[in-house]
Amino acid sequence: MSSKNPSADEPESERPEREPTDHSYTAHKIHQNGQDIYYTTIPIDDLYPYCFVERYCENPEEGYQRRYDKRRALDIAQYLATDGESIPSNIVLSAQAIAELTYTRKTKQLNFQRVPEAFAVIDGQHRLWGYHLCKLRHRVPVAIYSGLDQATEARLFLDINTKHKGVPKELLKNVKSIAGTETEIEANLRRLFQFLNTDEASPLRGKLNVGESSPGKLSRISFDSALGRAQKSELLSKQPPDKQQELVLNYLRAFHGEINDKEQLVKRNYFGAMFDVFDEVVRKAKKELSSVKLPALETVVSLFSDISESDYTGPAKRQRMVEEMRNRLNSDIDIEPEDI
Repeated sequence: MSSKNPSADEPESERPEREPTDHSYTAHKIHQNGQDIYYTTIPIDDLYPYCFVERYCENPEEGYQRRYDKRRALDIAQYLATDGESIPSNIVLSAQAIAELTYTRKTKQLNFQRVPEAFAVIDGQHRLWGYHLCKLRHRVPVAIYSGLDQATEARLFLDINTKHKGVPKELLKNVKSIAGTETEIEANLRRLFQFLNTDEASPLRGKLNVGESSPGKLSRISFDSALGRAQKSELLSKQPPDKQQELVLNYLRAFHGEINDKEQLVKRNYFGAMFDVFDEVVRKAKKELSSVKLPALETVVSLFSDISESDYTGPAKRQRMVEEMRNRLNSDIDIEPEDI
């Protein structure tokens, strides 16, 4: 596969020189809103040398594709070489005039000339590279458009990448548990999320997003990000799951009981700041009050009672709240001249 303006990845001298040959594949043709689309599968070695990508970084006047990411292509290649894994989605191509694409309805045969730059890649350049780099020589599912000009190709690329709504990340996280692909950390976070959203004593009960985004609820992404940082603390990670739940629950109850604005418990930046100082708060409670139970945590958290997210604007909001919390945690520490 090449680009019309070759990059360092595809120098002109390395393009395969082949005699034009006609090749045929069984295909299914559909006509959709004035466009002919052909669905077929083609062996990667019969397809890859005859495709090109019009990348914006190489041709700002006419290019529309993103920059090639070799690491992404290698990840796809490794996935395609793994037993039991598969990619069912089509790579979308646009046959150029030089391909001389023809279709015989009676035999359902699609013919094209095997020449360089016969097909422009509209969607799936990294999948195509992944098939090429894979040690197994797969057949590639493709959807081939015919008769498109470059403006229509670019518009189709735009439509595919903007009008097709992706699956919410929260849903993908939940599906991982069904698919059996969760890591131990992800599984712990999921169980903690479910516990805090349902336990009667939890200040977050009914306030965590389990599906589509809802106003006044904390997303699973924000929850996992904050608790994921807290779980790196040895104070938490070394505890069995039930004790982790108990400590986090009491930590949240301490904040809910002591801070003036209870609603900010489900605000992304404040929630993140709370768990950025989790380790320091718990250690201070243990060191100074010899306990990490609810009353001790409330005593320490009371230092933050009047900190409000609404007082912080602009970028780095969470980081500035964390800085203020840490200043208050250490405000009782003075250094005397004789200490130096």
